Amino acid sequence: MEIRQFRVVVRAMFYDRALKFYGDALALPRLHSWEREDARGAVFQAGAALLEVIGPPASEDPRRDYDERFESRGPQNKASLVFEVPSAQKAFEEIQFRERNIPGGLRKDDDGVLIFETHDPDGVRVVFKETGA
Repeated sequence: MEIRQFRVVVRAMFYDRALKFYGDALALPRLHSWEREDARGAVFQAGAALLEVIGPPASEDPRRDYDERFESRGPQNKASLVFEVPSAQKAFEEIQFRERNIPGGLRKDDDGVLIFETHDPDGVRVVFKETGA
């Protein structure tokens, strides 16, 4: 089996906030975006993988128009995004510079590896894990 690409898809109830988080706070390069009648989306480069953020149509108000495809609770959201970085300290400082609202701080995980974590606007856990140079 030949795998040509690995892509993670996040269904965001609060699409505009998710784009701001991934594009501005995390500074992931946006490769392209689209808008259709049933959904809108954007694809970001995340290292060797792609992160696709899909949201409800712009005409829907997520606070009023319920769409279970973008629900932020339940088994479909038991995944975490883990970004391996050369320096967790540097990544934390870069993100803090762009977005002061990143909660928590640097800590060592059970294996003694330096990490920090946050959540996207829909509650998806986002972890940055140091892998060294």
